[in-house]
Amino acid sequence: MPSALAADLDVPLPASFDWSGPYVGVFGAAVAVDGTFDGVCNPVCGTTYTDMEHSGIGYAGGILGGWNHQIDSFVFGFEGDWAFGGTVATNDEAGVDTDLSFNNIATLRARAGFALDNTLLYATGGLAAVDMEFGAVMSTNESDSKWAYGWTAGGGLEHAFSDNLSGRIEYLYVGMEDVDFSMTDGAATTLDATQSFDDIHMVRVGLTYNFGW
Repeated sequence: MPSALAADLDVPLPASFDWSGPYVGVFGAAVAVDGTFDGVCNPVCGTTYTDMEHSGIGYAGGILGGWNHQIDSFVFGFEGDWAFGGTVATNDEAGVDTDLSFNNIATLRARAGFALDNTLLYATGGLAAVDMEFGAVMSTNESDSKWAYGWTAGGGLEHAFSDNLSGRIEYLYVGMEDVDFSMTDGAATTLDATQSFDDIHMVRVGLTYNFGW
């Protein structure tokens, strides 16, 4: 009946949106870290730190790219991204002020979801890598950087505003193993610290340009 009515009125029906093809985009993110660190400061400090709070919220922004393929209403593909961030946690109660930064955050993930025409609901999961920097104020400001690797999983909603432009909001949980850091200041004081993570959460908002086929 709707098709016949449209034909009678000579009004074309809108085409169904197709998510297939490559895409690139930009995004901003809030990064919430729930963690602690254990450490030993020698020889001047002579202090052992246990379960010191190292939690907080930081921010990041970056670029993404990927590819979709659509079969009926099912959409699947892959996506990679790279973000530049900063400080996500601090502690000023340990006698030695410390901070933790996520300078670079990268993920490589599969995506699969269900398209409601120009709105896509999806789940995603894959690998995560974080360039972390642990800083401490001893007699001088010192820091140590390490790349840490883990996994990530989450989901999101993406809506196409036109044939090429879409916006999204998504959530990612990141799982990371403990990371060891070591710093030595000009007075030969050494701080060895192990950063542990209970949770790492990311909420990201982005814009994407879809090239199509």
